[in-house]
Amino acid sequence: MNRQLGKKLVQWSATRTKSTTEELVKSLTVPLREHEQPLKVLTPDEKRKAVQLRMKEIEHIKGHPPFFDMFMREHTYLRISLTEKCNFRCLYCMPAEGVPLKPKDKMLTNDEILKLVKLFARHGIDKIRLTGGEPTIRKDIVQIVEGIASTPGIKDVGITTNGLVLPRFLPDLKNAGLTKINISIDSLERQKFAKMTRRDGFDKVWKSIELARSYFPKVKLNVVVIRHQNENEIVDFVNLTRDRNLDVRFIEFMPFGGNEFKNDQFFGYREMLNLIVEKFGEDVIRLSDSPNDTTKAYKIEGYQGQFGFITSMTDHFCNTCNRLRITADGNLKVCLHGNSEVSLRDKIRGGDTDEQLSEIIQKAVNNKKARHAGMDALKNLPNRPMILIGVYSDSPVLTHVDNNGRATQVDVSNKSITIRTAVAKGTIILTPEISLQISQNTIKKGDVLTVAKIASILGAKQVANLIPLCHPIRLDFVNTIFEHDLKNAQLHCISTAKCGGNTGVEMEALTACTIALLTVYDMCKAISQKMVISNIHLVHKSGGKTTYNIDNENQI
Repeated sequence: MNRQLGKKLVQWSATRTKSTTEELVKSLTVPLREHEQPLKVLTPDEKRKAVQLRMKEIEHIKGHPPFFDMFMREHTYLRISLTEKCNFRCLYCMPAEGVPLKPKDKMLTNDEILKLVKLFARHGIDKIRLTGGEPTIRKDIVQIVEGIASTPGIKDVGITTNGLVLPRFLPDLKNAGLTKINISIDSLERQKFAKMTRRDGFDKVWKSIELARSYFPKVKLNVVVIRHQNENEIVDFVNLTRDRNLDVRFIEFMPFGGNEFKNDQFFGYREMLNLIVEKFGEDVIRLSDSPNDTTKAYKIEGYQGQFGFITSMTDHFCNTCNRLRITADGNLKVCLHGNSEVSLRDKIRGGDTDEQLSEIIQKAVNNKKARHAGMDALKNLPNRPMILIGVYSDSPVLTHVDNNGRATQVDVSNKSITIRTAVAKGTIILTPEISLQISQNTIKKGDVLTVAKIASILGAKQVANLIPLCHPIRLDFVNTIFEHDLKNAQLHCISTAKCGGNTGVEMEALTACTIALLTVYDMCKAISQKMVISNIHLVHKSGGKTTYNIDNENQI
């Protein structure tokens, strides 16, 4: 324990003033040495030499090279989603009506999961965590855990669960080799629990927590903190650690599609820590973190358990990230907040050898960024489902035509300045060869998706110069992401534009999408001209007189 950052650093007076609370919180949030070291950007030659040295060390032990990225982060932790299904409908996770599920034949089978685990283990992965959806929904979960635990090289097998049906499986899971468990619980009040999960299951979840404590030396509780929902229970959760072997992890609310994220719901970890310090004062102690921890760890002096904060929004932990993820349908994600994926399921079912799979995985890891660039962008993306549906104008009059039928620019001087957002989508149909080369980043002209993204931003800025009656707009935000359907050789483009102004940004979003797809065409046409750009359309606009969402239209 780092006592100098806790009790010994600040003399806590009998009268706890606001200033002393702030001083103690400041001292408790000083970055630890293990998090201060910046990532070293290596040249290809430097990386090659460093990797070769490390590979020799690990190959001597395991016989296969580890998965390093361009920042010399060695990946030893794999998270595998077993299912998309869940028996809760948590506010921060999915819409109340649920989400469209992929058919069963698109999910990884037991054999495919174990094949991938064995492959990753040979490359130095020694920790596996099973997630969902809700992993206990999967009927073969005990067999999967047993297979993973018996894989040479695997040291830890963990699971993250909501605990609703956990008692049914826990004894068998423990016997099968489960070593760690995280249980999600966002409220200690039954009514609030039901509100946040949209299900009545508090008693069953609490029973699971107590049962898990009898099987494991430490049980982790995941608590997503949302302002005006459960921030007033933070101290109550800390008090659970008084005489229980619990590690309570407070998670900052993060924006993901469908969770209706609003900025005023966000409650940062420093605010959480401030509440705890106001209650416990100098008894709050900062603990040392392991090199790859995602949690900033603390405890109350004399308490059996501990607590911590997962700070994805306010203080990322990308420098020490050692994680890879596989989705339930078999896509590899090198970053939780990245949009780049490659289907390992399709490669396995297509007959790729382990050597070919290893090469594909390493190429994906090579493209991992120094840190996720998506948090500010995620906060600005429109979240669905939309609660309020705008009223559409039923006027047949074209706004860019005067009473005499002549083209004219719209006068926007009397319009209100609001936050305007627009999202456009489009698709380019590729050839199989082009699709494969994009996924492997082997196009001779360079990184296709990165160049196309930059081009889309430049294009959005030029709309007023390209389209005669458009107003010049000072854009506050432009972003383009891609969804690569490798199986069908299609690349889907989603462009978002945003500004604070008195006119909409639909044309900017549509132009960004168009320019991005044209750039993809240009960079790949040397391989083949048999590409088709299609279906560029607006899917969302908000902030003006009307709100539009394609989900409410039957046009497409």
